[in-house]
Amino acid sequence: FLSGWFGGPPLYVRERGHPRLRMRHLPFAIGPRERDQWLLCMRQALAEQVGDAQLRAAVDRAFAGMADHMINAHTA
Repeated sequence: FLSGWFGGPPLYVRERGHPRLRMRHLPFAIGPRERDQWLLCMRQALAEQVGDAQLRAAVDRAFAGMADHMINAHTA
């Protein structure tokens, strides 16, 4: 999935079709708290696996934008 999402070959799409991430996550309430928890996990993985600071920052920005897009519930 990520290879295609970052502009590489669309391997996931070829094998399984469009991922429809937001639609597939609609049954689950995703608010700011869930977004932040997911981002914390992804940032930890990036810190452990990606040594290049500029690449890590670029991937983090992409993940943050996707995480914001996935929000489908808001708490008061």
